[in-house]
Amino acid sequence: MELTNLIPNAETLPRREIARILFQEPYLAAFRERLPRYPYATDNPRQGMRPRRKEKALEHVYIQVGRYPHAIFRIVLDLDEPTWWDAMDRIPPTLTIPNPQAPWKAHIVYELEPPIWLSSPKAHEGQGNPFALVREVDALLRAYFGADPAYNGLLGRNPLAHPHLIGGGKLWDLPSLLEELRELTPRRRALAYLDTATYGRNCTLFDHVRVFAYGVVAMYRGKPNGFELFRQAVAYEAHRLNQELFRGYPQGPLPRREVEATIVKSVSKWTFYRYRGTRVWPVSGTGRPDRSRLSPAARALVEPLEGEELEKARKEGLEATRPQRVANLEAANRKRQSKAEEALWEALRRLQARGERVTPTALAREAGVHRNTASRWLRRMRS
Repeated sequence: MELTNLIPNAETLPRREIARILFQEPYLAAFRERLPRYPYATDNPRQGMRPRRKEKALEHVYIQVGRYPHAIFRIVLDLDEPTWWDAMDRIPPTLTIPNPQAPWKAHIVYELEPPIWLSSPKAHEGQGNPFALVREVDALLRAYFGADPAYNGLLGRNPLAHPHLIGGGKLWDLPSLLEELRELTPRRRALAYLDTATYGRNCTLFDHVRVFAYGVVAMYRGKPNGFELFRQAVAYEAHRLNQELFRGYPQGPLPRREVEATIVKSVSKWTFYRYRGTRVWPVSGTGRPDRSRLSPAARALVEPLEGEELEKARKEGLEATRPQRVANLEAANRKRQSKAEEALWEALRRLQARGERVTPTALAREAGVHRNTASRWLRRMRS
């Protein structure tokens, strides 16, 4: 499709403006769409904030960019040092919003696609803790950029109210972002930021609360109004632990509403209807107990299968599931290759729109894939 069909007067516009129209504007539209109906907003955080209708909230300088009760859409960092300009070249953010009064300061945004859904236990069934990956990525980003550890990720500069924006709207999937960051940031340096990560407290509280829930759920099953009584017990313990564990944290305890929406709802519903008690069945085809879904603290409460029972389950798993495992692996490989190819095509269009030289390194950085993958794909396209 000709560029002039997409953008009127494209021939007279500079490349930077064309790139902004092609990539930045669609992202800003998606940002608006992902906002809740009543986000927090304010013109001065020191004077307080309150929920407002989305249309009104978008008129304010600061708006709620994170800590939504139903999903994690993005990771936002608050940068106070001028070194971020060079640092972001190696792992380009979705958007950078400089402070108009102090341009060396900025909020940078890494938008996640797909997002991490929190409202349904099915959304993260099999992952164990839905905050664990986000917590690690957040800590690695903070360590890499030297971000403000006290920033809690709730309010950020409203990109729709700031005229000076940097970035082309690149979307990141969490595993690719984590892989890039592990190569850029020493693990020892990131450890210092784990407790201050935006979702670090969620991760810690989630582990503690679910251990409690596993231990008491049997007392409520089969009783009148059992689920509601169980949910109340989980909520009481979650709020108690929230105050006890995070009293000394730079950001303080989690907001009560967030504990209810993200921790209590998820843990109580999944545990009451799906937790299988003290028996954890073996992983198909290996014979080893599948306790990988649990934290170390919860794993200590669960007895693995042993003896004849374990041997029987191991044989059944080996005979029945090997073809299915092979088929699943092949399907996963095809899906990963297709996803990488889509990302590379999108990265190629971005580089060409900005007038940059197309090299394997630039392509890999823009697409969020390994350089060898980008190099093989580029050779295949040029042959």
